[in-house]
Amino acid sequence: MECLKQVSPREWQEVPQLRQFYDDLANKPYCTNEKGSIFVRSKKQAIKHRFIQPNHPCVIKWLVFDIDHPDALFTFIDTGLPKPQVIIKNPKNGHAHYAFRLTTPVGIGGNSSIRAESYLKAVRDALCEALGADTSYSGNLIKNPCYIKDNAPTPKKTHWLNNNEDEGDRDEHETYLTGAKPSYTLAELADYLDLEPLYPQTKQEPANDSGYGRNCSLFEELRHLAYQCKTKSFNAIVRYLKPIAEKMNQRFDVPLNPNEVKHIIRSIARYCARMDFTASHKAFSKLQATRGAKGGRAKGRSYDEKRQQAKELYEQGLNKSEIARRLDVSRRSVINWLSNLGCENSHNQIIAALGAGLQFEMPRSLVRAIKSSSHPLAAPFSVASSLPSVVIVRNFTRLAVNSVFRPPP
Repeated sequence: MECLKQVSPREWQEVPQLRQFYDDLANKPYCTNEKGSIFVRSKKQAIKHRFIQPNHPCVIKWLVFDIDHPDALFTFIDTGLPKPQVIIKNPKNGHAHYAFRLTTPVGIGGNSSIRAESYLKAVRDALCEALGADTSYSGNLIKNPCYIKDNAPTPKKTHWLNNNEDEGDRDEHETYLTGAKPSYTLAELADYLDLEPLYPQTKQEPANDSGYGRNCSLFEELRHLAYQCKTKSFNAIVRYLKPIAEKMNQRFDVPLNPNEVKHIIRSIARYCARMDFTASHKAFSKLQATRGAKGGRAKGRSYDEKRQQAKELYEQGLNKSEIARRLDVSRRSVINWLSNLGCENSHNQIIAALGAGLQFEMPRSLVRAIKSSSHPLAAPFSVASSLPSVVIVRNFTRLAVNSVFRPPP
């Protein structure tokens, strides 16, 4: 066909579409050479494996579909759908993986946009139905379009592999380019699809539509139950999760293979068995307390100047409300500052000391405030600049006390 071109994986670095596929991979994607086992490797090593994870766990850059049909290579032509950027075909049975690259990656889970995720899912489901692809395929692993058999790591012998399957199942795929544009937006893909009928067909949303794939949905629901499990025994956690997982799996339109459910359970149990959540929470609380203390000290130092201003204004005779207004802080902050600086009860201390007939030295600022005050009680002292400071303060305070605390007639 004119629009199909087979390329050699050995030259993938010179092919723009395959080079883009490599650049879009996660730093440490899942990969494997045989079904039943999976590994996490660096991108440089993962690209040598027969199957590879095309997307980041939380970001979808490629929509991939598994078409189990002998003429899968020509499905997009027969159905009039957009051309995939890459097609990876199994030369033995003609089955193929279609890979469509998105112009704008879509985040899934966490703080991602729910509307964008729902739109992605609607387009993916509609395109999957239009292609006649496997609806139970999650897209977590894809036939690696850059796989070269000679570069693949030497596999370990496994007891469950037949001798006939050992070498033949690791043959190279056939990689095809269709001449499609570098990427599609979701809206461009939706133009080829009819999204509306997907929703009226069912009265309620299928249970497996809560996330991007059944594996993710089961894992997300199951792990939170495991975190609450008090025991730290691996086998005990597996026994606890197994019946729950099996019941959850039955909610899917197409339940997961029991072996997949088992691996999800064991993965969660393995993590919970070696993780002490109590110690982890304590360590996190300690870390947060340390960070808070650092922030508090830094914030406290930024108010040093205002604290000194509050003290000076208070010694000049201003009340706390006026000080708070001038410094643009709360009255409670002013009260706390004055209390920490030891001048919160200075006026009361003056009155108590005078009542006991004690001698004390007063700040010069208070003397100047009395002399310059416009209050009627300070009028007799405004011209008495020749009197000693302690006499002025003592006489003014006694007059103030008598004026305020004079017994009723």
